[in-house]
Amino acid sequence: SRKRIPKAPAIVEGKPLPNFGTCKHYKKSYRWMRFPCCGKTYPCDVCHDSKEDHEMKYANRMICGFCCKEQPYSADKPCKGCDMNMTKVHTSHWEGGGGCRDKITMCRNDKAKHRNMSKTISKHSQKVKDMQSGKKKTKLRHT
Repeated sequence: SRKRIPKAPAIVEGKPLPNFGTCKHYKKSYRWMRFPCCGKTYPCDVCHDSKEDHEMKYANRMICGFCCKEQPYSADKPCKGCDMNMTKVHTSHWEGGGGCRDKITMCRNDKAKHRNMSKTISKHSQKVKDMQSGKKKTKLRHT
């Protein structure tokens, strides 16, 4: 006989968790974790440690903040019940400056994709660049 884990009063399948499962520590994590050390659910490990007096074990199950569907823990997969993402989805728009300006993934019609591709460098700029890099250009004289 399997041990039945009691559900918290806030967990009603089909209805969202309070604040959609977020807490003051992780505002973009829309899920609660079920910790195997005590069988209780908390929004995060910090909330668990503040309410419990035992050592925390990593959560192996999670509850969706949108539909309360309990499922095995996965860091980046959407919910099996409502197909919502339980953590903030990273977009390619200006993430760390790399973002959507990656020339390989840009659309071929984007004006910025081919900008400065055919730019020429003046002879003076080329000499300065060669001098800074330490290259010494010697001219050979034909005799």
